[in-house]
Amino acid sequence: MSFKVAVLELNQETNTFSKLKTTLKDFHLCHYFKGQEIETHCRGTNSEIGGFIECCEAYGWQPVYTVAARAEPGGLVEKSMIEHFQRDVAETLEGHKPDSVFIVFHGAMCTESADDAQIELLQFIRNIVGHDIPIAGTFDLHANSAPEMSALLDIAVSFRTYPHVDMAECGRKAGKLLEEAMRGQISPAIAVRQPPMLNGCNDGRTTHACAMTEILEIADQIAEQDGILATSINAGFYDADVFNTGPSAVICYDRNKVGEAQAISHAEQLCQEIWNRRENEDSRLQAPDMPEAIRAHFASNTKQGSLVIADFSDNPGCGAYSDATTVLSGLLKTHAGRSAYGAFCDPQAVEELAAAGIGAYCTVSLGGKIDPKIGGGAITLTGEVIAISDGNITFEGPMFQGLPASLGKSVCFRVGNTDMLISSERQQMLDKNLFRSVGIEPADYDIVVVKSQQHFRAAFGPIASAIIEVDADGLSTANLSARDYKKLRRPIYPLNTETTFRT
Repeated sequence: MSFKVAVLELNQETNTFSKLKTTLKDFHLCHYFKGQEIETHCRGTNSEIGGFIECCEAYGWQPVYTVAARAEPGGLVEKSMIEHFQRDVAETLEGHKPDSVFIVFHGAMCTESADDAQIELLQFIRNIVGHDIPIAGTFDLHANSAPEMSALLDIAVSFRTYPHVDMAECGRKAGKLLEEAMRGQISPAIAVRQPPMLNGCNDGRTTHACAMTEILEIADQIAEQDGILATSINAGFYDADVFNTGPSAVICYDRNKVGEAQAISHAEQLCQEIWNRRENEDSRLQAPDMPEAIRAHFASNTKQGSLVIADFSDNPGCGAYSDATTVLSGLLKTHAGRSAYGAFCDPQAVEELAAAGIGAYCTVSLGGKIDPKIGGGAITLTGEVIAISDGNITFEGPMFQGLPASLGKSVCFRVGNTDMLISSERQQMLDKNLFRSVGIEPADYDIVVVKSQQHFRAAFGPIASAIIEVDADGLSTANLSARDYKKLRRPIYPLNTETTFRT
């Protein structure tokens, strides 16, 4: 028997503190594929849908391709975008009676009409397909997962790596469970629980032994028990001010073998492990300490490779504006060697520099155009335009390998010994091809500064002699007290010192 499986993606991580809204245009800049375009662009890629397509071939499914939409993390998703997406999904599903549905979520998406866009989408899909067929969802491990989701979703599988290099694998795992559910071999359900924490699990980092890797090991032990289909640990996304922001444990179980109470108990056990490690978080440099750290590195370093500096608090991958200037100003004062810096998002500056042309020497104001109070404000720089590009690339990987992306019109602007990638659109620096779009080969530089928090490690770690993370009080700072939370459940650690937790 050949099963018919509908697939869709609605994927964006929402920073509710951003002044920017996320529009349909923002989705098109990453991808907004309809129908057969999904297979054309996602086949063979390291993406959740890439894994889904492999499942179609392995199990003989008939795919019903609807819409695959992903946007760079940013502000609230406009209601008009959601309505457009829903219309497109409804049209592509018309006339089909799928045996199941496969959905790619982020898990921390918010819209103008819903604090929890995941539940909003699940309700929409259930209204179309009913409650009698299984739905599987894949999630980023920074999902803010609400317990209420268990009433709408049968299978949930989250990434296990940060940087997220297991996207296709996650899709394959969810697909395998969906196949077993359609064949009646399992009766899947999920249990979701949260500790009273705003952040945790060392923000999900898996590049070294830490709280997250320890908790994943415990989750794996639970997953070995009969009737437990998958265990997921989500670190949460603290740039969203919603009730369910924070870490969570998700148990996917077979109702034929495991009761709901037992599944909840497993989830609560993992929440206790998350709570027990609540103070186990990595630290990072503050901006005033960066110049000395650079000097110390070059005074003592004996390894080959670039010094990679992460502009942690201006990470567009957390919805930051990518136009903070504090780290750039500090870099320009060090005079430590040839530097590459990017991507700085300032469409006005790009237009001015592109109009001047390659080889032109220009003075331009950079940054501070969205919120001058955050990240250092505007600075004035003089330099040479080295290259101009349309900013279109294909990700080299390992993250998003094979998928398209766009920085918009971009330039390489040389200021002293620093080559800057200045773009018209925000894009986290997680792939070397982004720099290459304007002729910058990262490995050729003594210092490479990336606007990213952790994902950069997958692509830039192999060329690094050392890595420094700098928190310069941008929109995505790790300083939780810098945010004015209004919707969070309370009490919550670490904002409320009296918070306690015991399962």
